[in-house]
Amino acid sequence: MSITFGVGAGSVLQSTLLADDRAIRVGAIHRLDFHEAVVLTHDKWKFDAGGIPQHSFLLATARDADRPGDDDEVLLLRVEGTASLSLESDLLAVREESLRDALSRAEDPSPSVVLDRHMDPFTLNRASFTGLKCRVLGTFYEDIAAGTTQLVFGADVDNFYATSTYRVLKPTGAGLSAIASYLKPDSEPGDQVRLGVVRYSATRRRALAANQADAAVNVRIQDFIGHKTALLGMTRSGKSNTAKIIIAKTFVASEQRRRDGKSPIGQLIFDPQGEYANANVQDESAVAGLGAEHVRIYKFGADGGEAHVKPLAINFFDPKQIDTAQGLIAATLSQQSGSGYVQDFIATDFTGGSDSQDYGSKNHASRGRLGLYATLLRAGFKPPRGFHVNVSMKREFADQVASAISTNPFPPAQSGYVSIPGDQVVNAVLKIAELRESDDANAKDFGRETPWTSTEAMATGKSSSGSGKVRGYLNLIPMRVFHDPAVTDDVAEGIYQELLEGRIVIIDLHIGSEKVIQTMSETITEHLLERHTGVFTNGEEPGHIQVMLEEAHNLFASDRYKNDADVWVRLAKEAAKLKIGMLYATQEVTGVAHQVKANTANWVVAHLNNRQELNELGKFYDFGSYADAILASEDRGFVRLKTLSSPFIVPVQIERYAKALIDEAKAVAAGS
Repeated sequence: MSITFGVGAGSVLQSTLLADDRAIRVGAIHRLDFHEAVVLTHDKWKFDAGGIPQHSFLLATARDADRPGDDDEVLLLRVEGTASLSLESDLLAVREESLRDALSRAEDPSPSVVLDRHMDPFTLNRASFTGLKCRVLGTFYEDIAAGTTQLVFGADVDNFYATSTYRVLKPTGAGLSAIASYLKPDSEPGDQVRLGVVRYSATRRRALAANQADAAVNVRIQDFIGHKTALLGMTRSGKSNTAKIIIAKTFVASEQRRRDGKSPIGQLIFDPQGEYANANVQDESAVAGLGAEHVRIYKFGADGGEAHVKPLAINFFDPKQIDTAQGLIAATLSQQSGSGYVQDFIATDFTGGSDSQDYGSKNHASRGRLGLYATLLRAGFKPPRGFHVNVSMKREFADQVASAISTNPFPPAQSGYVSIPGDQVVNAVLKIAELRESDDANAKDFGRETPWTSTEAMATGKSSSGSGKVRGYLNLIPMRVFHDPAVTDDVAEGIYQELLEGRIVIIDLHIGSEKVIQTMSETITEHLLERHTGVFTNGEEPGHIQVMLEEAHNLFASDRYKNDADVWVRLAKEAAKLKIGMLYATQEVTGVAHQVKANTANWVVAHLNNRQELNELGKFYDFGSYADAILASEDRGFVRLKTLSSPFIVPVQIERYAKALIDEAKAVAAGS
């Protein structure tokens, strides 16, 4: 008699899950309800099946001869622990009484004599039956869509029969892979890629011996694109390895999109340890190993020796980079809330707006830039070669200032503008401020508008109210590390354009102070959000961009999440509508705001070392069932995986990120 009752030969259920080479009979249902099942099994059956570790998937199928159309379904179970059987207490009582009798009668009462007595075969066989407590995850059944019979999974049970009719099997090989890689029927079409293999327990001796340790787990790579993915686990638990694999697989999907005439997927990686930009012994290759044509690395101190490695700096004196410069200044000085002149400086419009015909605003903005550049020069920023400032200034007043600082007249730049040489900028600004103090009419007229008045205190170091000295330009001295007078392109805009081209951009931050790293990261992210928001509000389709973030508990803390102006909070809240996917890694589940976790589509959970984090994790899906195993197992790359398209959690051993994966991705990019 076939052990796959209730499923006709040749059906999708039979061929996918229950064929002889895809499942092994291990027992029967002892007790069943809508949520829990107790499976009756035997020691020999467990041994022949290669063991049944905790969290194993099991299948249960039934047959009712009078209702042949109502039993073509398979229940999916997950082993949670052991369960008592009806006669178990009686058997234990018999065993105990036998041992007591042996102890009282034996001439040698040592444990080896008393406890190692052989049971008679009949009693031993009866005592070898055990019960497995299982959670009912749902039901596999067949459905017809577009004329094709397909395997469907429902996350519950809509009926159950007398328990004696159920047969229980352990899926193996391709059958187990089909379960672990199953996608919800409503999942959008996408490419399935291998992420690892099914792994139930830290101890894998029986699985390896039974050749049951290689059931592939394939995921839909599109689940990670445009969605949030949490990489949770302690340091050295495999989070970065998993991130690299997802990045490489996403790169392959991006190149396939490019080949199909679609927009590619850019990936932005903030790399605080340099592990994505630089190869290490463990991984044999870094993400950067995909090749210079596909990867751009931005880092402090880059000298231009490699075309794909670019300096992580800006030229504060370049008008094209003034927005980024102002963003960096704002990020650095925004915490000085008590200094009104500093806040005025941060809020200054140095460009005159986007309306090219608004000449008044443009003229006043040029005077603000004069004050800005004087502030930078006094703070020790080195100007580029041939630096000068074009500023709107009446000829009469320009000659007055030039004469007062004993220099040649400033040459005309354009109608109503003069060109002030870089070596005279500070002197000119200080003299204009001095003339304004003396109520000079020309000076008062020159500096009557906000762009000038909001920079004057910073440039001169004197309070605009005349109450005394202020720190002024000294506030900008720590920012000199961001400045490179040789940079000709806006670094934030350059990174954005690289992302639109579908490249992987790695921001190598392993060199630099924490404040420098934070400020530069926020500036780049702010620019990305502004540019993508502009595309979205214009009714256009933003390109897909993925962002990888480490130490997410520092970025998405609950208190910080209350601040809608915070760049990381904006990223978390606005990413989905802007088609920005996010991989965030942390070892502190409790440190990430609940709102971020509630909107996380994919979960990759490695070893966590305390109950507080596990209790928080247990609020999502049914990770609570795995809490003890997550706490106990420290094996690197051993994770519990829940993706957007998968209806249940799968225990996975993530494959190792190695050179072979890089070579495979490069081959796809090359079209081979």
